[in-house]
Amino acid sequence: MINKFELAEMIIRSRPVNKEEFIQKKCREKVVLDVGCIRHVAEFSIKDPNWLHKRVKLVAQKVIGVDYLSEEVEKLKKIGYDIITADITKEIKIDEKFDVIVCGDLIEHLVNFEGFFENCKKLLKSDGIIIITTPNPFYAGEFHYAAFKKNFLINPEHTCWIDPQALAQLSSRFGFGIKEIYFIKKSWRLGELVCESKNHRYDIFQGKWFPDSFGFRLFRVLVAKLFDIFYWPYKLISGSDTALVRYSDYLAVLSKI
Repeated sequence: MINKFELAEMIIRSRPVNKEEFIQKKCREKVVLDVGCIRHVAEFSIKDPNWLHKRVKLVAQKVIGVDYLSEEVEKLKKIGYDIITADITKEIKIDEKFDVIVCGDLIEHLVNFEGFFENCKKLLKSDGIIIITTPNPFYAGEFHYAAFKKNFLINPEHTCWIDPQALAQLSSRFGFGIKEIYFIKKSWRLGELVCESKNHRYDIFQGKWFPDSFGFRLFRVLVAKLFDIFYWPYKLISGSDTALVRYSDYLAVLSKI
């Protein structure tokens, strides 16, 4: 297994990537299993131009999606998506092996890692890869949100944080190793969420503010611009803009060892 010094050097040395473009390139002309493929609900997924499953479907030789949201699965099947209802942490009956298993922003939702990796081991070809994307728990914006707002900033459906070293250790226990690792370019910015309060909440499942009047939208823009004027110099002075804390998410490519 890669030690923590090698792993840190690997991710710092690699250039940040665009998540959708990187995964599309890895999936081009491949047989792909996309795990946890629905983005919250069918309607939100369809409307999102960067919905990962749709992007993979455009380039893959074949893609099968897996999600436990049975009602949303049925909605997407009706419009032509090949998705099955299943829990990736439990036995899945698929008589096929895949070149690529995509696990986009899912692993931080799981409680049974053994079931997940055993399924991957069974369904992945010997030379296949798993692509995992997940939040970077060391992202400075997470810490500063908690410090400034005195509250947590986390998807309420998350069960854990997994940093690169923890992912390397976890995957090695099930016969996988990190082959490539990158930060993801499209980080959210703290200035975009600094206006969140009990009276104005940001719903991550719909990507909307509630309530969201014209006046509040204008207020958010002004506050974000003013906040950024002070925040970026503060990060530079405090040393909280270094490579390992600069990006909100990272991507790892795993293979069997």
